[in-house]
Order: sequence, then C-alpha cells, then structure tokens
Amino acid sequence: MLLRVTDHQQLIHTLTALMSRGEWSNLPAVMAADAVLEFPQSGEIFRGIDNIRGQFADYPNMPQGDVIAVEIVADQPTYVLSPSYTVISVGASGRDGMATLRARYPDGSFWWVLIVYATDGERLSGGKVYFAPEFEPPEWRTKYLDRSSRRTDGAR
Repeated sequence: MLLRVTDHQQLIHTLTALMSRGEWSNLPAVMAADAVLEFPQSGEIFRGIDNIRGQFADYPNMPQGDVIAVEIVADQPTYVLSPSYTVISVGASGRDGMATLRARYPDGSFWWVLIVYATDGERLSGGKVYFAPEFEPPEWRTKYLDRSSRRTDGAR
C-alpha cells in the first residue's frame, strides 16, 4: 500500500496550533506513535509519542492561546501567528521537510527554531530541532548589511 505524501504546510500548521494551545493529547494526529525527536544542541533524544508529549506538557510556564492564520498560500511559504510560535517557512520534498519558526519563550525572549523532519507519509516520524536566540548584531557589521536586512542603519 502506498502512503499519501504529506501536506507539509498543513502538518506544520496543525502541529503549531496544537502546541500553542497545549493540546498535547492530540499530538498523535501529527506525530507517529514511534516518532523520534532530537535536540542536537543539548544531545537529548525523545523516543515515542508519550515521551515527546511529556517533555512538551511539562515545559514550565508554557504560554497558551489561539492560533490566528495570517496567510496560507499553496506551494509557497506558510505564515501562521500564535502566542508562542510564528511559522516563517515550510519547505519539503516528498516525505522530508524543513520548517523555520520564531518562538516566544515563557520569559519573553524570542528564539529561532529550525525543524528538519521526516514523515511516514502522513505524520511526523522523526525530526531534529535546532534553537538559536535572537541577538543584536554588532555595530561594526552594519556597513556590510544588505538593504533587505531587518537592520541596516545600526538601530533597531
């Protein structure tokens, strides 16, 4: 039996919505029972939906709220706003994909999140998640910035 190829944009949109609302019991809708989630920066590996769900559910002071879809365009990057996550882009080929998100942490800081993932044809079967905090660029690089940069004049 041939599995259908995942609608990656819908998959990431649904995952983001579930996470933003803290609907951890609904993770099996987007994650396979035997999914493996890795955080390479810390060396952590979460094997199986129960462990993945548990590490999300136990995250201290996780803000929750409704997701507001701002723009969803077929075959283009998807943009979704939520209290915790903003999906910046989703790109995929076949069963594998990559999503870039901007996350607001409970302490109010913003982080960039890159998820490189695989699917079983319908749900996430594995992924590596990379996190990087936002930071102010040094002044000395300002003169080298492209005009399309969010910061081109040395001020935010």
